Amino acid sequence: MSTIERFLRQRNWNILSELIFHSEDLIAVFDMNYRLLLANPAYCQAYYCDPNTENHWQDIMRLNYEQKRGPVVETDDIEAWLMEALARRAVLKYRSFEAELHGGKWIWITETVSPEGVTLFYATDISTVRTSSRKLRLERDAARRASWTDPLTGVPNRRYIMDRLEEWHEKQSCQAEFGEHVLAVVDLDKFKRINDLYGHDVGDEVLCSFSQNVVKHIRPFDLFGRIGGEEFLFFMPNCSPAIARHRLSMFQSMALNPKQGSKNLSIVYTFSGGVVSICKDEDIHYSIREADRLLYRAKAEGRVRILC
Repeated sequence: MSTIERFLRQRNWNILSELIFHSEDLIAVFDMNYRLLLANPAYCQAYYCDPNTENHWQDIMRLNYEQKRGPVVETDDIEAWLMEALARRAVLKYRSFEAELHGGKWIWITETVSPEGVTLFYATDISTVRTSSRKLRLERDAARRASWTDPLTGVPNRRYIMDRLEEWHEKQSCQAEFGEHVLAVVDLDKFKRINDLYGHDVGDEVLCSFSQNVVKHIRPFDLFGRIGGEEFLFFMPNCSPAIARHRLSMFQSMALNPKQGSKNLSIVYTFSGGVVSICKDEDIHYSIREADRLLYRAKAEGRVRILC
């Protein structure tokens, strides 16, 4: 047993709370819906938030952006930036990156996600570390993010999805217990008709609206992205096919609500999909092909349905 495990088993919660409270490093915890559960004074001071109110990460970032304080966000569209940031977090149990705060301070951030979707945020001041190469590192990171992102919808593209899925499957297959995990491929129904009737601008708006609705409602560790045209992929770890189908049905209900297009046309759209359980002994490409096969069958059987 490690020292930290012994410490926690002895229930030294008061000591731990004091250490977190007085630390000059930024420490915060968010639940699976990105609601702030706790934060120390250093985090609240840097991100201008009150730990006694119900703050969501998106609201904290949005308000700081509008008031030009807290973390520096270089974008002309904060809502698109927030969606991209949320979508990229999926599947990664741990990530680290640097960020600038208004006022010139730079921090190194690490985020660790539990199996239940709770996120531990930790950041430390690195303002004096490698300042000469910072611009190059930021340009490199920006180029990497761009190569992983679908430029229209802002969600992960096929390249990012395949990299993350292959990486996840390789690690998970080494575990003694593989668990139950689900992959789904969905395709918007009769999308060409939408483009033909209303124009490609409205078609693009439908794709973006669908993506935004999904990103807002998936779990932090789910993966969702656009893999081509009007086709999207969902990866839902620790999930059964029945629950996955229920979740997709919820998105179907959202899609059936009228969407206001750029020409004030009410657009109702649907999708079809195939859901499969991921096999430990088959590579991830096999699962995608099986989900595709079910998708095509759903289309042949009349569309607007999810097959398992």
